[in-house]
Amino acid sequence: MSSILIGVDPSPRSEDAIAFAEHLAAVSTAHVVVACAFPYNDGIRQGSDPTYRKALADEAQETAAQMRDKLIGPIDESRLRIRIAANPSPAHALHDLAEADRAELVVVGSSHTGHLGRVAPGSTAERLLHGAPCAVAVVPYGYRTRTAQPIRRIGVAYDGSAEATDALAAAVELARAFGAELELIGVVTGSIYAASGMMGGAFYAPPVDDLERGVQEELDAALAGLPADVTAESVCLAGDPADQLGERSASLDLMLAGSRGYGPLRSVLVGGVSGRLIRTAHCPVIVVPRGIKTPLANLFAAVEVSVA
Repeated sequence: MSSILIGVDPSPRSEDAIAFAEHLAAVSTAHVVVACAFPYNDGIRQGSDPTYRKALADEAQETAAQMRDKLIGPIDESRLRIRIAANPSPAHALHDLAEADRAELVVVGSSHTGHLGRVAPGSTAERLLHGAPCAVAVVPYGYRTRTAQPIRRIGVAYDGSAEATDALAAAVELARAFGAELELIGVVTGSIYAASGMMGGAFYAPPVDDLERGVQEELDAALAGLPADVTAESVCLAGDPADQLGERSASLDLMLAGSRGYGPLRSVLVGGVSGRLIRTAHCPVIVVPRGIKTPLANLFAAVEVSVA
């Protein structure tokens, strides 16, 4: 059985993560694991303090239970689990738990230092986004106040790459589960076409119309390949990709992006556009690992959802 892993601590940002995970769990058959790490290193024997360890573990257990209880009712209690882990690094703890529980998705809240309604990943999310073994969702601060807002429009950053294609596959699964519309977003930017000139060769910048046409053709080809039961449209923007995607996210309920095109397969490694996007988005952002052709598919297998 696949699972959704929610990283929590005693802070409002954990309530944001819980609120978004509730949306996902409502359209999934997966187990929902509420996980809390406590700062203790079991590998260090000298100076260990079993009494102190137990106090920390009890506190983590209580925190996880309180967050778990927020899901009881909307989610059947039989699907809910609590996990705690002794680890000085919450990101490492979530990474290990995600592997142990075969999680399809890890959900974490955003830093409270960011703007309300914007994603600003804290240290745990930042570290988790470099090497996570499954997709990672980062939820904007204050999302807990928008729980009544359904997920109706899902955007995916698309540039024709293998990583963007994987993100699109995950977006299709989510669109089907929520009965939502898809928006494929391409961004025209001239920076990548200046490479030859920067390397000392002849410089040639294609006309803007040619660049727009090329991006639109990629979007059209992706739309043509989508399943017939998914409603989708494309949007072609111009400018800095991260800035344009961040602004566009204000009109979306969820956005997906691919991991960067190097590093270990089947892991999340954000950088460039996706790394900046998760700092500017107005809606939850899911970054999918590279090398998995149908990410998130197991979360929604054999689920029939009636959308009001």
